[in-house]
Amino acid sequence: MGAHMSQQAMKVFLGQQKVCRLATVDRHGQPHVVPVWHILLDGELYLETSPRSKKGRNLQANQKVALVVDGGDRFEDYKGVMIQGTVEFVNDPQRLQQFRDAMAQRYFGTAEHPGYTYLVSGPDPLLMKVIPKKVVTWDYSQKALKSDS
Repeated sequence: MGAHMSQQAMKVFLGQQKVCRLATVDRHGQPHVVPVWHILLDGELYLETSPRSKKGRNLQANQKVALVVDGGDRFEDYKGVMIQGTVEFVNDPQRLQQFRDAMAQRYFGTAEHPGYTYLVSGPDPLLMKVIPKKVVTWDYSQKALKSDS
């Protein structure tokens, strides 16, 4: 596998990539993997969903998650982060607003964008902080650089 990322490099990478793949488990034990947006706030990873979505229902029943954020189209560019852990539900209106402000800027450029206003119009959002138990990173660009020397 490629070289591992430092903590700082991992945070930069997570801030650059816009989509992660989130795995949850349904009531029948079936894995459910979906792309979701993520935001880093104070170095911690946050996600939001509707409590009525499949992932929202799954997470309310079982807080265990795995997620992957990766990027690169060629071997020399491929890097990623895999996190296994749990989510903690955050019932803090101020933190939710910080998350949504960051989401508006990151994904829409403005809170006035119709897509943003549509997304935040649902009732009772589930804001979740990811609590990592295991983190694995890889960065083949580092390996490729070292092998070229």
